Amino acid sequence: MIGPTSSLLINPTNTLDWLKGTGSEATVDQDFQQILQETAAKEQEQAATETAAGAAAANSRAGLVSLLHELAGSANPASVNEEQLFASIIYDRIAATKGEAAAKEYDALLDGKLLDYTRPDGAIYIEDAARAALREMESSGLLTTEEAETIHAQAFQAAQLDDNTTALYDSRGTTMSVAPTATAMEKVLAMLLKFDSGELPSSRMSLSYEQDQPAGSTAATGSTTSSATSVVAASGTDSTSGYSNSAEYGYYNIGDGGRRAWRIPESGPEFGKQLKIVFADGHTVDVKDTSQRYSEKDGFVFRPGLGEKGDKNSNTWTSHNGVYLYAPFNNQSTSVKFYWS
Repeated sequence: MIGPTSSLLINPTNTLDWLKGTGSEATVDQDFQQILQETAAKEQEQAATETAAGAAAANSRAGLVSLLHELAGSANPASVNEEQLFASIIYDRIAATKGEAAAKEYDALLDGKLLDYTRPDGAIYIEDAARAALREMESSGLLTTEEAETIHAQAFQAAQLDDNTTALYDSRGTTMSVAPTATAMEKVLAMLLKFDSGELPSSRMSLSYEQDQPAGSTAATGSTTSSATSVVAASGTDSTSGYSNSAEYGYYNIGDGGRRAWRIPESGPEFGKQLKIVFADGHTVDVKDTSQRYSEKDGFVFRPGLGEKGDKNSNTWTSHNGVYLYAPFNNQSTSVKFYWS
């Protein structure tokens, strides 16, 4: 929000006294009238600017509240969750930086994404739908990458209702994060005011963020377990012998920390109990249990796409109900091959 700025107000009496000592009465009158006119014009321009800024801020806040109520399914919801806040705050941030027309474009995209991210049982992954809509605005050029990632970071930070600042949760399951609507809105608006005033600096957050690790982190989280073993395929050695099935996939995006990411349509167990993953550069990972999440210190992450969204270190859930894969940091492979029996 653009705050009011103080203008230089001229005291007519003091100005007239000063002018009397510098020229004729006619010149004094002429110069004085000119200064008054210029001052009045500046004050009108400033008032118009502040009015426009205030109206834009009011419109974006109204849009935030309206969308929040829509996502909560009530004109006066008693409580809201982090994912609902996240999607609504994105609207506000777009309206504040790009205008109401751009915010309405996001709203229209979000409507479609909400359908795409609705499970058969009716549950909706609002966070993922909102991020997908924001990603589409960036890819279409309606937002620059910097604008989209800044909006993403501000919305993610302002939507936090609990102490887990690396993830957003809804109103379902054991990991829900909700608050009374009035309390949540007070917190959100206070945070947005800090962003707008510059009191709280804005960072950027990748649109491919997954809650496996903190936003902006360049180090993988989690620890290697005995459920998988990482090896490098030796030259001239057929390390894939003995497998009756294989499939190759191209990466779909650059994820957090610059890692290449894959969204595989099938869930982990659809590949059998065990799975060999071979990146284009030869780096190979043997996953011993395809129903479990597995990560390595080099940044590799395998999530099978099962169950509900949970804590990041044990989370097996994915928004598309299929395998989500991160290549190790600095691995530039553009494709990966799965082998299974």
